[in-house]
Amino acid sequence: MQPQQDKPAIKHRLHVRQRCVSSALSPTAVSDTSSVLSDVVDAMTDWDVACRHQARTLSFKSTPGYGLHLFVNYRTPLRWTWQFESRVYRRSEHRHFAAILQAGVITSLPRGPLGIVGVRLKPESTTRLVGERLRYFLGAVIGLDDLFGASRVSLLEEKLAEATTSAERFSHMRTFLLSNLRPRQTESAASRAAGLLRRDPRLRVSQLAARLAVSERHLCGDFSAMFGMGPKQFARLVRIDRVLSARVHGATWADIACATGFTDQAHLIHDFRAIAGVSPAELSRQITLSQGSLVPSATSSPGFVRSAR
Repeated sequence: MQPQQDKPAIKHRLHVRQRCVSSALSPTAVSDTSSVLSDVVDAMTDWDVACRHQARTLSFKSTPGYGLHLFVNYRTPLRWTWQFESRVYRRSEHRHFAAILQAGVITSLPRGPLGIVGVRLKPESTTRLVGERLRYFLGAVIGLDDLFGASRVSLLEEKLAEATTSAERFSHMRTFLLSNLRPRQTESAASRAAGLLRRDPRLRVSQLAARLAVSERHLCGDFSAMFGMGPKQFARLVRIDRVLSARVHGATWADIACATGFTDQAHLIHDFRAIAGVSPAELSRQITLSQGSLVPSATSSPGFVRSAR
């Protein structure tokens, strides 16, 4: 059988006026190298808005999640603000960066032509790119220059800027990730637990430990050392990550609470507010007021939504 052409399967291509967002979810095994990446990458997205005036009509809200995101700007970087309840923090010093948003809400505003390739990594496999140090990304913005080297990241930016299609940019991004991929090691109990919780956040620590044939104490210690949080908090973030995505489909908050593993609607609101600093209804209303509907981003990350200013 002849191998298929080496380019990502684009699962989403959204056009709003002349704005284009393309996304490849879990890169398909179109070649041996892409098959390797499918174990590490959850999604790739290209936000491509070349018109300065159109880009400046957009805003983006990011809510807490559990996965590490990598962002490479090939046009004008975003200006962003982090807020948790009454605390507000502004920062935009890195052109290319990696981060895990564990609390609060980030609002990002384009300042000019927008071009960003974003990659969401699977937490259970992220160590193959950044090593056993995921905890250092919590609540921090770490420059990709520090992770992979300034010259290599600069070359990647040039290639993304010169590319004329999302497929080309995805190909450049895949090549970059593969060149930095570490050899596969034996999966730790923490990595396997993260994978299980992503599939079913209702699993208790005792159930996880029993499935993995380790003690609860050993599991919690390894998990905290790797992810900077315990399995319970990780499971909460998995559930929170799904809430806004479920709302898009018109479900009631009560139905969403049941579908995402909360005991009831009050439990959903309590956990969402404790982590995001705002209730899910308030955040949904902010987005709805500016756009008229809640739109999930093509990153397949339910905590990243776009609205028009």
